[in-house]
Amino acid sequence: MGARRGLGIAVLWAALLAPAARVAAVTVAEPIARLSLEGGYDSNALYLGQGGDRTGRISPDVGFRLLDHLFKLTATYGGDWLVYERLASHGIWNHRGALDLEAAPTHRTRVTASARGGYAFDPVGLAQMGIFRTGQRSAWTVQGRGRAEWDASRRIELALTATERTVVFSDRSGGAMHAPGAEALWHASERLAVGAAYAAGLFQGFDPAGDSLAWSQGLRARARYRITRMLEVDGYAGPAMWIGTHDQALVPEAGAELRLARRELDLRVAVAHGLGIGSTARPGLVDSAEVGVVRRFGLRFDVRGDGGLWHSGEVPSGRNSTLGYAAAGEAGMMLGGGVRVALGVTHFARIDDPSADLRRTTVGIRLGWTLPAR
Repeated sequence: MGARRGLGIAVLWAALLAPAARVAAVTVAEPIARLSLEGGYDSNALYLGQGGDRTGRISPDVGFRLLDHLFKLTATYGGDWLVYERLASHGIWNHRGALDLEAAPTHRTRVTASARGGYAFDPVGLAQMGIFRTGQRSAWTVQGRGRAEWDASRRIELALTATERTVVFSDRSGGAMHAPGAEALWHASERLAVGAAYAAGLFQGFDPAGDSLAWSQGLRARARYRITRMLEVDGYAGPAMWIGTHDQALVPEAGAELRLARRELDLRVAVAHGLGIGSTARPGLVDSAEVGVVRRFGLRFDVRGDGGLWHSGEVPSGRNSTLGYAAAGEAGMMLGGGVRVALGVTHFARIDDPSADLRRTTVGIRLGWTLPAR
């Protein structure tokens, strides 16, 4: 009797654990490895205003990807070893990391999150974020977004959101924005969803002489419309209350984003007006227009481009404003075995300040290798 009872308990435990074992068994781990070599010319090397210089770059990246039917997690770490023939012949290192998560724990919940961080001795990448600073200053940067969705019913979608952006320079100047939020959407049809959102914000201004702190609270009307199966537009508008150290103000905020995803074309266009991190990495009132596109021609050729225009000033008046832009383009060809060759061009400038110290153009020929996915 005892033996049969023990056998029955063992069979029961095996039956209970079998689904979990099957789930764990289908989790796939994939390595990520990339290597890029580039040689070119920089018209304003290191933002020093000392003229152009020939450059070389070696960029290794390593990481991993975990995925199954419930989630996909991607993590990478990489660096850029930069050599400037005249101004930095010994070479300098930039570091960067990325983390991306897509998960659907149940058929009614979805989670997406992305985070980017880096340390740059030569912060040329800041210009692509709409931040323009002169001088040879290193910088720490963190950017992140997260969203957790729950389908309360067939038509009602509830979500929690979070946005993070931090820039800290070597002299302890910079700024940070921490913005949690919540929203509710009602799916009026298969294409249209409308609703409302609440957005909070904590803004930090970093300065060696003393840091500043400000808060914001905003209410927004939300709408999302799927024009076709591959084309979607998303928008919001509403007031936000800014509570600074010495003043308060009601600030209008609005934004819209168009996303297209097709086999041969990816396109993103976004415009926004509201509170954020401005062109000098300080909290401010920010206007932005950004675009990114990838056009593929068969399996071998592609053209990529991205750029933006950013205007920012003090809250709430908009005084002491700055206006800058960045643009980048690349034409590439796959050679086989994960090897790609490309010609890339970037250009950054401040429109409000014509100083040559704030203009920068780079041109380079890139040879890259990516470990093919299994």
